[in-house]
Amino acid sequence: MTFRKLSFPFQERKKVEQALPFELEEELMGDLAETAYSVQIQSTTEQHSEALVLLIGRKRLQQLQQLCLERDLIIRNVDCAAHALYRSKIFDNSTTIETQDLFQIYIGSDESFVNTIHEKRLDEIKIFPNQIPVILQKHFSTENLLAAFLQSFAKHPDGVDNADGDSAQNEAFIQLKEELRWLCAQLTLYLRIKNFSSESQIEVYGIFGPMIKWDGLKFSIRSFPLPEAEAFAERSVEDPDFIGTSEESVKDGILTISQTDVKAPDTLEELLVEAKQRERSDEKTQTSDDQITTTPSEEKKKNRPSSGVLESINPQTSLLSLIERKHWGVLGELRKKTEIILESHRLSLYYENTPWRRILLRNRVAFAAAASLIIIISAGFVWNTITQLDLLHQEIVRGERLVQTELRQVLPNTSASGVNAMLMELEEKIELRKAYIKNSKSFEKRDYHNLSFLKNISALLSEDAPFQVDSLEYAPERFSISGTIDSYDSLQILKNNLQEIKEFKGRRI
Repeated sequence: MTFRKLSFPFQERKKVEQALPFELEEELMGDLAETAYSVQIQSTTEQHSEALVLLIGRKRLQQLQQLCLERDLIIRNVDCAAHALYRSKIFDNSTTIETQDLFQIYIGSDESFVNTIHEKRLDEIKIFPNQIPVILQKHFSTENLLAAFLQSFAKHPDGVDNADGDSAQNEAFIQLKEELRWLCAQLTLYLRIKNFSSESQIEVYGIFGPMIKWDGLKFSIRSFPLPEAEAFAERSVEDPDFIGTSEESVKDGILTISQTDVKAPDTLEELLVEAKQRERSDEKTQTSDDQITTTPSEEKKKNRPSSGVLESINPQTSLLSLIERKHWGVLGELRKKTEIILESHRLSLYYENTPWRRILLRNRVAFAAAASLIIIISAGFVWNTITQLDLLHQEIVRGERLVQTELRQVLPNTSASGVNAMLMELEEKIELRKAYIKNSKSFEKRDYHNLSFLKNISALLSEDAPFQVDSLEYAPERFSISGTIDSYDSLQILKNNLQEIKEFKGRRI
């Protein structure tokens, strides 16, 4: 697992996420596609931001997922130990960061790193690869008690190649001290690079933390044997009766569990119920263990002789701070804050909300049958839909042919072949016919006054009395007509009839 901090000249999260892969490709030696990473973006100034990135190999993460899946374990959170240690410090209400810069130094059996905390923000994680895990794995078993290893290592004197005891163990202790000296030099160099000052604060963690010291200028390994080694050995002595009782109780518990039929939960509800029962049983077990171990420890404190060597030693920075420690790795620092490890956050590399994979594996036959049934139903639905669409298409083609036949009867001289073109042509003809009818109706509604006047003049005499009009003049103030008529009587009749017309009523003719 590696750590990178990248700076960007903008603050938009979307832009940072888009530019991040290109920046990581320049930082990494391998292919970015083979790496899984998580990122946390935080603003530094008004126009700049920085991204904290944790990276892990994708194959290693997949191996971890497969391992937990085979053992029926739910991955609540895959986190970096350095980041978990930082969160335990920040979220601890009992302690406060008094200085502007804080350096969390961890030297354990699993790894070694330094957290640089600036103004309560994680500024950098510096990892120091070393051979301590290899040496411990080769010469010591982590299944053994941690206290026994610390007692032997703390009592091993400096400058003695062949001390009393196992020569392989002595050689391992010498190698561990050499690694600690190298780490002290690296830590000193790193603090100088980070401009360590007297106002900064240093906190040392891990099982090898009490083996080194800081004199204000540099780190160095302490002199062995450690002065508090005897006191640590006295306080770490365990009660054999309690050990025997606990071992017998554990064996009885194992036999009881093996003899009973344990049924694995098949559903999510059963799994949740079983988890609650396990939590309750763990709480009861923890309470009983505390009650059992309290009395012997109090008796030991009363009967333990006082040692003058401990008067000048700070228990927080000495081997005495590891008396009750049982974990070799970083869990020793986080044993009372396990909820920090379980909680997911922005820099979490992987986590599972629900055990869906486990349920899927247990019921894979039922899921396979259900999936097959769903596929068959879906295929039938798709086939039915396609068939209906084909039938609908055939109906549309048949309807178009009928429409074309009817349109050709209305438009016998048309040259269009498609239904749309024929409909457009028919629409144009309908519009022309509407315009013609509209003009005819408007012509019919016109008021032709002169024609009506001539019609009235023509109807003044009967058809038997012929007359001829040579000229006719009609104006609003004057009217004259000249022509020939067959008799004077007909002329008088014409005058009298003119007075009957609306235009000549009340006028002198």
